[in-house]
Amino acid sequence: MTWTDTGQSNGGPISFTAAPPLCPSGTVRDVGGLVGIKMQHTCADGSGTFEFASSAGKFEFTAGGTGRYVTLRGTGSCSLSNPGGTFTRSCHALADFDSTPPTVAVKPLNILLFNRHGFSLRAWFTTSDNVAENAVKYRVSVAAAGHALGHTAGTTPGGTVRASVRGRLPKTARRITVSIRVVDPLGNARTAVRSSRIRR
Repeated sequence: MTWTDTGQSNGGPISFTAAPPLCPSGTVRDVGGLVGIKMQHTCADGSGTFEFASSAGKFEFTAGGTGRYVTLRGTGSCSLSNPGGTFTRSCHALADFDSTPPTVAVKPLNILLFNRHGFSLRAWFTTSDNVAENAVKYRVSVAAAGHALGHTAGTTPGGTVRASVRGRLPKTARRITVSIRVVDPLGNARTAVRSSRIRR
């Protein structure tokens, strides 16, 4: 998806033009806070508003859209030029009307303890996106007694994933917790958590 914002460098109204599937044109206002910027685009045809925000160097559509843009998600970038007292901000994004995160179901954990508080944990889970051809990124994080003990990450086309994490348990740990976060290409995410008692 592509669009271009134009306005005066010293302030004043900002307008935009866009290619389908976005609306053809409309107005823009900056609604960002102290960190990064957020641009709210209001379509002249009344189809709704969409917001594109920048934070920590990443541009993305936010959940603040209205009308037909409520489910618009994706990431992209913008480039800025300032010719003769005006500015032009050209943006493009890989996006879709999809706000559904991948599914994730965690099977029982397999925890093996060995000498000097060491552990080896194996987690099995199934995941899939609502768009069958989308790959799913995952991150498996392990914690106990308030300490992060390790993690592993990867990408899967969907189905069953087997992940292993090794490390050392705190002496006071009585339970171990696994968090599995899955994300689709548009940034929709879901987290599943499973906890198990440590049998020493």
